[in-house]
Amino acid sequence: MDVITDVKRERGKFRITVNGSETILVPLALFRERPLEEGAPIDLEAYDQWLMVRQYRFALDRAVAALAARPCSRKEIEDKLKRIGYRPCTIEMVLYKLEREHLLDDGDFARQWVAARARHGLGRQRIAQELKQKGITADEAEEALADMDEEEQIHQAALLAEKALRRAKAGEEPRKTAARILAMLSRRGFGYGIAKEALERAREELTGK
Repeated sequence: MDVITDVKRERGKFRITVNGSETILVPLALFRERPLEEGAPIDLEAYDQWLMVRQYRFALDRAVAALAARPCSRKEIEDKLKRIGYRPCTIEMVLYKLEREHLLDDGDFARQWVAARARHGLGRQRIAQELKQKGITADEAEEALADMDEEEQIHQAALLAEKALRRAKAGEEPRKTAARILAMLSRRGFGYGIAKEALERAREELTGK
């Protein structure tokens, strides 16, 4: 049997520590319905089930509101609910419901993310890193990235390179300017081949050759 080792009241909720490590955040109303005391034993699995029945609808509403504001990955919704303090079993039930109702789809999210970030002038490598951070699997990321058009990537990179050339300091050595612009494009996720081609096009656009 687990043991409650600490009970602290915070704004609108109680922070319950079990076995000196695991933390449960319990809304004030639910704590009043089923008070917990420091030193008392607790059946954590049974308490989780009791919480889930009461918190599920609120957690689901939070998740749906987040998805209504903007597309989210599964990991983003999971992390958001964890930060609020919902228990793992409640979170899993919400994620299952959202996926079953086709409101949460990492493959679709990845495609939307790739399209949006490409429009903002980011390259394939940078976008791939962002997808990984958002919990998208390698297969789903690769499928979404496959839709990226190389010619469009070069076009976007060339626009950035042209702006950088226009801002270049007078008298700056051309090789130094080129290295600086290629480094900038690399930071934005463009591969060397695309960055080099983009720089050449930008130079041609400015010189008219």
